[in-house]
Amino acid sequence: MQTGVKAVDQLISKHGIMADFGYDSFQRRARLTGGDERANALPFCMYQKVVSAPLSRSFTVHHFYMPGNKGKLASFLFDEKGELIEQVYYQRVARWVKVCRKLHQLVQRTSTDMQLAA
Repeated sequence: MQTGVKAVDQLISKHGIMADFGYDSFQRRARLTGGDERANALPFCMYQKVVSAPLSRSFTVHHFYMPGNKGKLASFLFDEKGELIEQVYYQRVARWVKVCRKLHQLVQRTSTDMQLAA
């Protein structure tokens, strides 16, 4: 899938989209539970959702970065069913917003594929 930005396309072909938890220079994927103190590092809208949730709820957070300048691209918060709860696009230029939307589609497809495989 072409995002429209060659650097991002190269990062996707090099790293792929993570389906498991972990991190590399392009992305980070982690599991949080309700009330998790690691939510302090999340954007405020995501922080509120995680901290106010009961301990029994689990969330997946997926962040994307541009490694060269350490800039943030986007963050996505999913519930235990894989449904998107919150998203934050750190870039406000229309071209980069389109890139973030493509990344969202790729993450959704990856999480859907994981649920089907399970």
